[in-house]
Amino acid sequence: MVTTKVGSNYTIKIPEDFRANLKIGQKVAVSVDAQGRLILTPMEQARAILDETFGVWAKRTDIPKGGIRYMDRIRRGRRLKNLGLRNP
Repeated sequence: MVTTKVGSNYTIKIPEDFRANLKIGQKVAVSVDAQGRLILTPMEQARAILDETFGVWAKRTDIPKGGIRYMDRIRRGRRLKNLGLRNP
């Protein structure tokens, strides 16, 4: 386990072992898991995850058109909310 101290203004020094995975100025989403650990997710990784699911309902013939739009809206709102990008 690597430990670090929260400084004034709630800044955290990233331990050297993890710095190779981050770039100065890179935007990251910060979240806390069920155990209380901080999770840093690079925004480009989050965008890639969103892109993977884009259009997942598009060619379904067994779901009414309105149902597809409704589910897309719900899923998009949840993903963006979880990333802290908007508050639906």
